[in-house]
This record gives sequence, structure tokens and C-alpha cells, in this order.
Amino acid sequence: MEVKEINAKSCLVKSKLSDYVINPYVGCQHGCKYCYATFIKRFQNIKAEWGEFFHARMNCPDLLKKEFDKAKPGHIWMSSVTDPYQPMEGKYKLTRRILETIASHPRKNEFSVEILTKSALVRRDFDLLKKLNAEIGCSINTLDAKAARIIEPFASPPEERIAVLKDAKKEGIKVYGFISPVIPGITKLEPIFKELSFCSYVWIELLNIRPDVIARIRPVIEKNFPEAMDELEFYISNQEMYYNQIRMEAERLENKYKLPIQDIIIHPR
Repeated sequence: MEVKEINAKSCLVKSKLSDYVINPYVGCQHGCKYCYATFIKRFQNIKAEWGEFFHARMNCPDLLKKEFDKAKPGHIWMSSVTDPYQPMEGKYKLTRRILETIASHPRKNEFSVEILTKSALVRRDFDLLKKLNAEIGCSINTLDAKAARIIEPFASPPEERIAVLKDAKKEGIKVYGFISPVIPGITKLEPIFKELSFCSYVWIELLNIRPDVIARIRPVIEKNFPEAMDELEFYISNQEMYYNQIRMEAERLENKYKLPIQDIIIHPR
């Protein structure tokens, strides 16, 4: 694992995905086989394989203190191209320091905070997330722990993520599910909807079929889930048709489990 401590030029970044995103780290230790955030390697001139490098943006909390003074009010999403609670967060605590910075700032009520993670480590920061009236979401694409270990090897098991969301809700924190990505032949929507029915809402995101993503995940599925290959290839060749199938099933499940869908995200080819 390539580990570096670096300084960033900015912490609070304007984004098309949210008013602002904060990424405390470059790279992600979870090593998900389907991740499309690998594009950051081009901009950072990183040669290591995805999941094999980790850069901590050490000055992010200090930058944020200054950026907050001038920033317009808005929604902050942590994080867009990394997981704010990947394993090394236990050592560096950058995410916690960022949350402490927001919680102690006089303008904290002008910003809303949203956390998206695959890690049970988020439980450590419930105290700060309650102060910030933040939302917590967990990404889940299968309830099968063995399958999850293959496709997202260093993330917390699915049952732990669901347990975290339930614990957060008991603490009065708003929670949501992020069914992502829908992997053809592996993701079963109904059992996931059933397990997440206690959430306020869900997002659904289809697998990104960018060539580099497919090049990484196709051999993984072929080796470990050969029965899913036909559905995967159908999706790659018939993206819109597959999307419509997922949309119809999701709408049925939305009504059955009274679990609102925020959106179904599809990435253009």
C-alpha cells in the first residue's frame, strides 16, 4: 500500500453533485472492483493500482476554517471520490477533525452535511453528526457477505452497514440507503429494499459501464459469478432497456415497502 501525507490546495470544493464536496483522502482502501473514481489517478499522476494507494490531505481541516469564512451557504457531501471512513481514518481522523471544524464554526447552521460510506467506523462520530443534524447513508449492492468480500474486499460487511444505519436512526440521525452499484446478476433489489425499509429514502445507481470499469469488473464476475455473465453482457449492450427494467421493479418495491426513491442514476456510456 502506497501511503503518503500530502497538502491540498482546497478542502471545500464546489461540485455538480452537491453544493460542495469534501474529500479528506485521495484514493480508497476499500478496493471496490466497480469503482469509477479511478479517474483521479490521471490528475494526481498516480501509477499504483486502485486500492493500492492512500494519500491523506493533512491540511484539509485547517483550510476549511478559512474557506468557511467566505463560502456561500450550502450542502456538503462527504465524499465524492473517496470514502471518508476508510480504514486509515482510524489513524488520521481527518474526517472527524473536519466535522469538528464545521461543528465549532459560527456559521455551522448555514450548511447541511451528508455522509456516504461503506464503513461501520462512522459510528464513532455519531456525537458530532447529531450536533450537525447530518444525514448518514451507506452504499449496499448485495446482502451476501461472501459476494461483498469479493467485489468490495475491505469495506465493512453489508450487515454491519445496515446495523450502523439502524443505530444511527435510534440516535435520532436521519439515514438513507444508497443501492449502488446495481451489478447485473448479483444485486437483488427486493431483499435490499426490505432490509432498508426503515430508512427515510434510497438512491439507486446502476453500474458504470465506462471501459476501464468493465475491464476491471468483468474478469471478477467471470471468475467468481459465472452465472451472472449473461445478465452483465446484456446490460452492457442494452443499457437503456436494462434501466427501464430496474426502474419498473424499483417503483413496485417503492410502493410495497413504502420506501421513497430519490432517483435512479444511470451513467451515459
